[in-house]
Amino acid sequence: MANPIRVIGVGPGNPDYTAPLAVDLIRSSDVLVGGERLLAHYAGLGKECFPLHNNLREMIEFIEERRQDSVVAVLASGDPGFYGILGYLKKHFPEEELKVVPGLSSIQLACAKLCMSWHDAAFYSVHGRDMEGLADLVRANSKVVVLTDPNKTPGLIARELVAKGISNMKVYVCENLSYEDERIDEYEIETVPDNAGNSGCVLVITGSGK
Repeated sequence: MANPIRVIGVGPGNPDYTAPLAVDLIRSSDVLVGGERLLAHYAGLGKECFPLHNNLREMIEFIEERRQDSVVAVLASGDPGFYGILGYLKKHFPEEELKVVPGLSSIQLACAKLCMSWHDAAFYSVHGRDMEGLADLVRANSKVVVLTDPNKTPGLIARELVAKGISNMKVYVCENLSYEDERIDEYEIETVPDNAGNSGCVLVITGSGK
């Protein structure tokens, strides 16, 4: 019988934000799957690793092969259940074969850094997705948190929203959260520069949206 697959949230990046249970499960696994930046934190453990990039189909085949004789852990940045890899894994493996450990999301950390509650926020991700519906979401909510990607940057998102009539909003660009080069900048939505947060980051948009 194949071993269950561990799906482990490792937080926003810095290992200091990874839960002790997650660390213990990573250390006791035989094989690690994840982005290269995440795997680098555990390179000293001597585990077999499968780096993720644009190779999800190959990842599934790799896991199917290794889990027969080994314990496989899939490392997910942030929380695996929030716009994370869990949804993709559930398309290929039964739920009872996936053992999920939650992680601290970048959204939680961004709001904590801003001393801002997030229970009243709406959420959106443009990571590998289009921006259809984002303007309507911003109009309908006074607080919207957006996960960006390197192609859909805060500057591009802000211009798109302004072009659709969004104004009177503050935008917080939270970049490289938890790392030494962490940066948080505040702008009016009309003034977000093109070079703001060009790597994937968290965008917090607040105001009336009108």
